[in-house]
Amino acid sequence: MTQIDLTPFGFTPTENRAYGALLELGPSSGYALAKALSIARANAYQALNGLVAKGGAIRTDEEPQRYRAERPDAMLARIVDTESRKLEALERQVTAVGTHPGAPVVPIEGRRGLVNTALRTVARAREVTLLGPEDLVTALGPAWRRRSGENMPSVVWVVGEETGADLPVAVAGFVDPGRINEFFGSGVFVLLASDVAIVARVENGEVGGYWTTDKTIVGLVRAAMEALTADIA
Repeated sequence: MTQIDLTPFGFTPTENRAYGALLELGPSSGYALAKALSIARANAYQALNGLVAKGGAIRTDEEPQRYRAERPDAMLARIVDTESRKLEALERQVTAVGTHPGAPVVPIEGRRGLVNTALRTVARAREVTLLGPEDLVTALGPAWRRRSGENMPSVVWVVGEETGADLPVAVAGFVDPGRINEFFGSGVFVLLASDVAIVARVENGEVGGYWTTDKTIVGLVRAAMEALTADIA
């Protein structure tokens, strides 16, 4: 069976198995799905109806009625949209509650986690300063376009040599990777936005770092960024 795990996004294990089976089998009846998964027909129909309700499958007009899986890329887009709406609602609630004592340091694991966290920060912060490799700068394209449309100030430094690529944001300059290693000891992604800092190690395809509002860390990162870029034209 095709291995796509939908369970972290509100799908039951049986719905998840049913989705994988539909991808493998193509449009199928509840009976055919029950046979393929070795489950009761009632459980198969329950899973199929759950998939339909959640956008994971579509009922066909055939007789007998069949179900076909939604395309995986469409499923991903639907889940991203749904989860983004949930995050936006949570963000509004957190903003309404206000700050509490303590300075959190939150781990970030993987490229996707870094990009998602940075996207939300870049899209909303009044001013941002960013240092990172070209591919990560480009990955934040939607946030840069929003900032440009709203005339929000951004200072972006790209790690590496200028390639002539059409980046989605004006670039302040290009920083030699050797110089980055002198300051940070490895490839990095750094984002500063008012009282927030995102710092991540980016090396050999691996990404890991932190989001923090700790004033000491934010201040140190800001000082390092200023020293790093001070004499770059």
